[in-house]
Amino acid sequence: MAHVTVGGKDYEGNGRIDSLMQSWGFYPDSYLYIMEGVPVPSDTVISDDEKVDAVRVASGG
Repeated sequence: MAHVTVGGKDYEGNGRIDSLMQSWGFYPDSYLYIMEGVPVPSDTVISDDEKVDAVRVASGG
């Protein structure tokens, strides 16, 4: 299983990042996804032993 860290908590799963995030109750568009120090799109497919950090983003005006 791949590992996704969201707010300091680890989640496991394989598939598209956005689908996994949604299944865990998060809004995928509210996060920036980092793999090995590089931003990746939310439709990236992750699998065994890959690690993703989901960083919450906010905007205002």
